[in-house]
Amino acid sequence: MVDYYSALLRAVTAPEAGDAQWRRDLYDRTRRILAQRLRAIRPPPPLTEIAAEQSALEAAIERIEQELGWAEQGSLAADARTHERFGEIAAESWNEAERGPLERPFRAGRLALVAVIAAALGAGGYVYWTQAAHKPASPAIKTETQSSAAPAPNRPPITAKDDTKNGDLAPGIDGGASDPDQPYVFRRQPTFYRTLQPVGTIIVDKLQHFLYLIRPNNVALRYGIGVGSQCKDLAGLRHIASVTDWPQWQPPPDLLKRTPPVMPGGPGNPLGARLLALDDGSSRIHGTNAPKTIGSFVGFGCIRLANDDIADLASRVQVSTPVVVN
Repeated sequence: MVDYYSALLRAVTAPEAGDAQWRRDLYDRTRRILAQRLRAIRPPPPLTEIAAEQSALEAAIERIEQELGWAEQGSLAADARTHERFGEIAAESWNEAERGPLERPFRAGRLALVAVIAAALGAGGYVYWTQAAHKPASPAIKTETQSSAAPAPNRPPITAKDDTKNGDLAPGIDGGASDPDQPYVFRRQPTFYRTLQPVGTIIVDKLQHFLYLIRPNNVALRYGIGVGSQCKDLAGLRHIASVTDWPQWQPPPDLLKRTPPVMPGGPGNPLGARLLALDDGSSRIHGTNAPKTIGSFVGFGCIRLANDDIADLASRVQVSTPVVVN
């Protein structure tokens, strides 16, 4: 049996995965790919094995929806017509005479099926055939930039001289909500994670540059982070004390000669789209105007995430959420 759960779990790592219609399109396309590949296998598989593969795929979809907390948005399980159409596609062009003497378990065919599904739903393959069909506007960031943040003034183009020695961008320069060239490992994604910490806890791994939000059933949402000098020695248990949308930024003393005393929230602000202040009074988890610094140690700030990621994280936590820093 193909491991549909693992393949789909890799596929639902895109920022758009929070949109139910985007996932519905993903699941429907997966069903069609599976049915078409089953039809192409020779000798044709028995009807019982077609049904078993379909059931395994639907079970994987239901498991992912439950584990990642999307089930409350409404069921995305296949309806009766979808099941019927799956069978029609898989059995199309087969007749009983062709099926009769050839009907046997399709162990060799499974190998090809695994390769095709994995390629279609892998880290890069799924992008082409899902985003081309349904690509909603980026949630949270662009909408709130227009409504709740200060209007973005005209920015000069980003050039090499805008970069500091730490890879940060100068205040007022907007490197974008996320970096399209960011390594896959630092992109937001669900992952297996076993811990004794309760569901909802944030765990920060400074050395590996990951932040984990613990979900049920040994799953965590993993975010790439950058670690600033302000939090290089941070360790232990903290709690979120407040959540701020598009916070204003007060530069450290060594930058005061080159920047305004206070910079209002908005694109280009070094604290990014959200700020989660911790209860020690000095530490914080925040966004950044320089997403290319994710995955590195930097000179300024504390625990930083790309703006897409900090907005997603802030939507999933609340005041008093525990934060364990390693």
